[in-house]
Amino acid sequence: MARWRQPGVHEILLVFVLLAAIGSVCSWLSHNQHQNNPQSSFLVDLFLAWRVSRGGSIARMLLILASGASCTVAVLDVARLWNPGAVVQLILGAAQVTLLVSAPVYWHTRADPVTVRMDGWAPFAARPPAWLPPWGLLAGAAITAALLGNVGWVAITGCHPAASDACTALARGYPLRWLTADQNVPLISPDALIRDCVQWALLSMSVLYLGWRWTVSDMRHR
Repeated sequence: MARWRQPGVHEILLVFVLLAAIGSVCSWLSHNQHQNNPQSSFLVDLFLAWRVSRGGSIARMLLILASGASCTVAVLDVARLWNPGAVVQLILGAAQVTLLVSAPVYWHTRADPVTVRMDGWAPFAARPPAWLPPWGLLAGAAITAALLGNVGWVAITGCHPAASDACTALARGYPLRWLTADQNVPLISPDALIRDCVQWALLSMSVLYLGWRWTVSDMRHR
């Protein structure tokens, strides 16, 4: 128990593997289309985690990139899927990156390894800075507005035309089309707008959080 109160690289990597297993189970249960074989992905994570435990710096960087990519893929599914599965994957990916940039793992993978133990798990549960949520929301709204330049054709609900192309209209927004027009009257889909805003706000806050964690960790490593 004393080792768990002051976790080192092996305890941290064990938690990382546990989170990877939970993520694989969630992907399998939700039939995640971006991860056709979660079992194989978990085995790769397990092998790379073992390499990190042996001091592999390249394996550590690969795991950081993979966890960051998992965060990105999960958050880009929020608007379309609109279910808690994507949020769970996002949280798991961010937690895994936080574990991998911790001081014990970092110093263990240096050319001259140094054994470092944390005073507790509190550094991993550090509260994000107060500026992160408002700036994330602002960035999400800005991205949502900027993506109005993405235009596509959509079908007009309840339309029964004589011509086959009379029931389509140009709509704007991404990934969901939330702004269109019917007879030159702007129409906004509140549901699609909220989903798009939530997705881009989550992405913005995730990027800001991971950048903040990386910066804090880098300062500690120095």
